[in-house]
Order: sequence, then C-alpha cells, then structure tokens
Amino acid sequence: MEILKTKDAAELLSVSQTTIKRWAAMFPDFFPKDRFGHYTFSEQQISLLSHIKDHINHGEPLESIQLTDSNEKQMSTSPQDPLHPTDAEPMQDILSRIHYIERTLDQKADEVVMIQLLQQREELEDLRIMIKQLAATLEPMQVSKGNTFTSNEASHPVTTARLPSPPRKRGLLRSFFFL
Repeated sequence: MEILKTKDAAELLSVSQTTIKRWAAMFPDFFPKDRFGHYTFSEQQISLLSHIKDHINHGEPLESIQLTDSNEKQMSTSPQDPLHPTDAEPMQDILSRIHYIERTLDQKADEVVMIQLLQQREELEDLRIMIKQLAATLEPMQVSKGNTFTSNEASHPVTTARLPSPPRKRGLLRSFFFL
C-alpha cells in the first residue's frame, strides 16, 4: 500500500493542495496527521477524498457530506441527492434536509437583498440626475437684482406673473380703538 503526501494526492485528484488540506481538516477522524503535523494518505483515504470530490462536483456543500467507516459502500460514482439520502437514519435524513433547505433559503434571501439594493441604487442615481436637471432648469428662472428677468423668464409667463398679496388684517384691539 502506497502512502501519498498532500501534493501527490492533489495532483492525483486534480485539485489544489489547499483543497486537500481543507477536506482533510473537515474530517479529522478519517485523515489524521503524522507526527510532524503533515497529512499522508493511504489508498483508502484517497478513495474517501475522491468521494468528497464527487459530492462537491455535484453541488453538495462540504459541510453536508458525511463519511462513515463503511463508506466503501457509499463510494459509488453517482453521488447522493442531498434532499434524498438513502443510508442515513430517518431523523438524520430529516435534519440534513432541513439544514440543506436552510442554506438554500439563506442563499436565495441574500440574492434577493442584493438585487433590491442594486435596484434602489439605480433609482437613487436616477433621482439625483432629475434633481440636477431641475436645478439647472430653475436657476435661469430665478429673479435677479432689481426685479429684472432673464431672457428665459420672459418666455415663461407663469414666472413673470405676480400673485396678489393677501389683504392685511388689522388686529382685534386695533379695530376697536382706531376706527
């Protein structure tokens, strides 16, 4: 039986050394380190790593992959559907389904929030542009010194028309004493 180092296992499985180390760290019971703190892999451990890779390639998250001592039976080329596991106990089936659904919902919720934020940013930018356009339109319409109007104001009769001021009301006491 040949023992492989992390680099050799990574080349054999066509993944990076970091990936192999991450997988091994996730399952320390199946992939112990040697006395120097390095991972070494037997043929059986390489088959476990291959099993992990197959599940990940089919979209299953690393956290939901379960390895057992009798994993040789589970190491078929077709990965299990995370929503329909076959070998686990009924309660574990339900719990794994719930965890899978929760992760999926979290991902969808994050995507929805991100889309909403992008839409709101676009709307804010549109509003900023409209405000700038309104400010540019109103600026020439403002009355300059001496009640003279600019050429743009003369073309707009609404801007030149003055509203009549309301009549002044006398104070109640004033009306009694100063008629």
